Parts: sequence; structure tokens; C-alpha cells
Amino acid sequence: MLSAVVVGSTILHWLAARRFGGLWILPDEGIYATRATDLWRHGSLPLRHGQGGYGILYPLLIGAPLSLGSVAHGYAALKLLQAFVVSLAAVPVFVIGRRLMADRYAFLACVLTVAVPVLLYSGLVMTEVLFYPVAACALLVIAYAVSSGTIQSQVWAFAAILVATATRPQAVVFVPVLAAAVLLDALCARDGSPLRSFWPTWLVVGGSAAALVVFPSLVGAYAVTLRGGYPLGSGLRLSAEHLSFAALACGLIPFAAVVTLSVRAIRGLEQDPAARAFISVCIAACLLLPLQVGFFAARYAPHLLGRNLAPLPPLLFLGFALWISRGATRGRVTGPLVAFGVASLVLLVPWNALVVPTAFADTFDLLIVARVHGHAPIDVVMVFTLVMLAGFVFVPRRFAVALAVPVVVVLIAASAVAANEVARAVNAAQTVLGPERSWIDTAAAGDVAYLYEGSEAWNLVWQERFWNRRVRRVYSIAPNRVPGSIAQTEVTIGPQGALPIGENYVVAADRLSLDGTPVGHLAEPDLDLGGLTLWRLNGQARVSMAKDGVQPNGDMTRPATITVYRCAGGQLELTLIPKATRVLRISLDGRPVLRRSIGGLASWHGSVPVPAHPRHPTCTFQIVPTPLLGSTRIEFVRPG
Repeated sequence: MLSAVVVGSTILHWLAARRFGGLWILPDEGIYATRATDLWRHGSLPLRHGQGGYGILYPLLIGAPLSLGSVAHGYAALKLLQAFVVSLAAVPVFVIGRRLMADRYAFLACVLTVAVPVLLYSGLVMTEVLFYPVAACALLVIAYAVSSGTIQSQVWAFAAILVATATRPQAVVFVPVLAAAVLLDALCARDGSPLRSFWPTWLVVGGSAAALVVFPSLVGAYAVTLRGGYPLGSGLRLSAEHLSFAALACGLIPFAAVVTLSVRAIRGLEQDPAARAFISVCIAACLLLPLQVGFFAARYAPHLLGRNLAPLPPLLFLGFALWISRGATRGRVTGPLVAFGVASLVLLVPWNALVVPTAFADTFDLLIVARVHGHAPIDVVMVFTLVMLAGFVFVPRRFAVALAVPVVVVLIAASAVAANEVARAVNAAQTVLGPERSWIDTAAAGDVAYLYEGSEAWNLVWQERFWNRRVRRVYSIAPNRVPGSIAQTEVTIGPQGALPIGENYVVAADRLSLDGTPVGHLAEPDLDLGGLTLWRLNGQARVSMAKDGVQPNGDMTRPATITVYRCAGGQLELTLIPKATRVLRISLDGRPVLRRSIGGLASWHGSVPVPAHPRHPTCTFQIVPTPLLGSTRIEFVRPG
């Protein structure tokens, strides 16, 4: 049965992943893909610009398919591999579940584990693919260590934490989860004597805390949660909201079931050491992980980061299955109180402000809430909460297993809606790549440099770098930089337009003209850069002309600046469309050189000459629209 779950999940998520046409979450996907190909092709895994904290295991996993054969074929193979890897989360859930309950209940937990929308990240280049099964394994190994207390089991727990941290540095939170679970287990057992057997844990926890204080960069971007430079109020608020989201995303009933088991254990009524240890880990993880993610979000992304809570669903589903296997005991008082507490946790959250497009890429589960048109998110959440918790309270115990049906249905529906919505968004984002994504590799006969000039469409740098293997280096014209940790060399344009670029081919935005021959072009009429041109250089790399303030369609709504290098004796030739401009004014290096009345004309053709011996080797023209001026030709012609 376990094999059937893994195989079935692999096939279904691979079919969903095939609908995702390319990179979407940038720069994250670009970072992971670049690190993977660097590792497999060159044997290097550089920490670009001091930004570490990305882990090594995921690049090891995905590097082979992305490096062998064509990019398109490698990307297709990657999706099948990732669908299989993420589905392996069912294996540790079933293995540990068999120690706590009958096989049929462990099987239920497996099915729920592979039904959540987070598995759809198998269609993207994201660490959640590997982190989901690895984190589940680590937390369940921690539960085993807490129950046994042996040195060997603690060594295995820390080994699992190390593997999880090497996948995603966020897993450093599993160290305090282990420590907290040990203390909670002792509290629930009303016996502190086993604490002495956990001396290796206390030693490692103390050493880890000291290392993170001295070297917080060990956890990369999560280092901010270890410093005082984050908003306390926002961090606590977002932590509570992430805990509420975790309850909602699993279908509420599993969360309520785990709370019920936790209340029983804290009251000292749980006699099974394995179950008590597992419940202690659930409590610790459900408190510490949202706290970590909440404070991280408060500094970096003040919205829901559901994918960062990926370690929690397997725990909650195992707890749900354990609760059903125990007869779904609720108690006449405890059950309604738990339901009221969970409802309060969920309904006090401002869902109208949280279910927003900026959160969808990080939280696929929200898409089903947003998909209910004509109803505010809080209304959808309220109805769902009341219905599910009513079932938790009122369904008779002998039919408690039937509670798994609405949970499974909700998870599958959420995954189906997310698959459709994400496919639509991903594929819409790929339109900027044109009909042939590898157009640079096709047109170039050697290594290519990408020259970034500061356009808003910086994600194109990551996209072209991914789909075209000939793009070996990225240069950014100071003070501009490509966002993210892509390897890039900052350059300045010399007085003669010279650039310190050694490659024979350069791809640059259309607002830049280089000394060379255009051999490839990608039109981007909807982006500020207008398009990309691949240049085969004539000797040393030089910028010939740079335009600023001219829209891709040629319109100018503000003064446009045309910078020409080595301009002596040439002339700027123009074809302009007056539109709303009656008087054309052009200046050269700050001095007015042309004033014409062009109102009423269909078009105006003219030129602005430059003296054979100008004051400066670089000319700066300014064309002033009042208020709208069109153009079909802006070209500088040099003598000879």
C-alpha cells in the first residue's frame, strides 16, 4: 500500500508539474538552478556576495538532470524526479506511524501527507521538494529519540537535523524543537529523571546556541531571527497568523485532534511513551516553527509564507490518525473547548488582508480561498471553520474515521485549484521568453555576456541565464545590480564607451547599442527595456549609444536622454511624430541646438550634427516632449 501511495502521488504530481512551463518564483528558482549547475559542471558551490544559507543537498539532487543533455529535456526530467522525491515523505510517516497505531491508520496519514498543495512545488525549482520529506523524517526521528532517550537515538536525531539543515538552513529550528520536546515529555510523564540521559542533547544545544550567536550567518537569511533587528510586534502577530494558517491548511480537524491529544498528555494521562514523545514533538514544532517563520516574514516578506511551514503537515496528519486510532476521544468538556480555541485562533486572523496575490507564490493553500468569487476570504474561512469543527465535536466516535473524508476532499480540492492557478500564472510569466527560449544559444557561436543596465525586468537575467548555457557571465552597469545572489561583475562605461568585457558576444537591452553586429533579437514590447539584442562585437566591447526616457513603442512623456560615445563629426538622425508636442526642443550637452514648430505635421524628419571637434568625446542629447512625442527612428550616424 505504501508503494501505491508513493507511485500514485508521483504520477499525479508529475502530471501537474508538466503544466508549469518554466521559472516563476524569482530569484529563488534561479539561485537554486544556478547553484546546481555550478556544482555539477564546475564542482563549485560559491557563496555569492556573502549570501550563504542555501544548503548543498538540493543542488546535488537537481544538478544532474539540469546539466545533462539539453536544458529543455533536463528540465522535463527534473519534474519527474522531484515528484518522486517529494512523494517520499509518505515513507517516514508510515514507518513511524506503525509504531504508534495499526497499519490502516498509518496508511491514512500517508495519504493525507501527499495530498497537500505544498507537493506542487515539484513543478518548480524550489528546496521544498527535498525539504518536505527530509524534514518529516528528521522530526519523526526526533520523536523516536525523545521516547528512547538512548545516546544512539540522539546521535541519529542530530544526524537527521544536520541533513535537514544541509537541505534548508531553516531546519536549525529543529535543535530547539528537540530540546523543548524532551522537556515537554518529562513534564507530561511527571518524571524528570530521564533528563539526565539527554546530556548529549544539552551539550549540542548549548554549542549550537553559542555558534549561532557568534556566527549567525550560518543560517543565511534566517540569521535575522537571531538578532535584535526585527519588529517585535509584527513578528509576534505574524507568528500567530502562521500558526492559524497551519491549522487551516491541514483541514482544521487534524489540528484540533492534535490539540486534544496534547491536552490529554499535558494532564499526565498519556501512558504510551512513544505516543507521548510524538505529541511532545508536535507541540514543540507547532509553537517554534511558526515563531521562526513569523519573525522571518516580519523582516523580509510581511505576508504568509506557507511553504516555510512544510514540516508541520506530516506531524498533524499522524496526530490525526493517532487520535482516530484511539477512538477519537474528545470529552464532553474538552472537545467543545478545543473546538472553541481552534476557532478563535483561526477566526481572529485578518484573512481579508492575508489572502492577497503577493502571498500566493509562497502559500498555494490560499488559492482555493481566493477562488471563491463574490465572497470575502474571512467569510469563506468562517463557514469552513464552523462546518469542520462542528464535525469534530458532533460526529459520533464510532464514525470518527469518516472525519478523514472531508479532510481528504478539502486537501485534494485545494491542490487541484492550486495546480490550475499556478499553471496559469507560471505560463503567463513565460511569455516574455518568446517562442524560442534558447535563442541566445542558437544565435551565438561562443560565450555570451549579459549586460544589465538597470531595467525593471531584472528577472529576465535569471531566465536567460537558465535557458541559455552560453550565457557565462553577467555584468551590471554601476550602480545597478541584478537582485538576488547571481554572480555578476560591476562595470562602468569608459569615456569612449569601453567596457571591460572579454566575451565576443553580448546580450543587452535595446536601449543600449553596442559596436558590433546584431545577430539575435527578442522583442519585449510590454517591458521597459523594449527587447533584448544579441551583439557580435567588433573587437573591444563598446557602448555606441544609450537611450533613456524612450518607451518601447517610441513614445516620450518626459525629457529623453540620448548618450552617444565617440560622437565627433556625426549626427543624430530623427524621425518624430508630434502627437501632443507643438514645439520640438533639443539640446546638446545642456545647450539648446534645435527648436522647431512641428504641431500639425504627420511626422518630422531631421538631424542634429555634432562638431568634428566637440568639447567632450561623449555627447548627451536631450529631447523635450510637451507633453507627448512619438518616434520611429533615433539613430546616430558617424562620418565615413
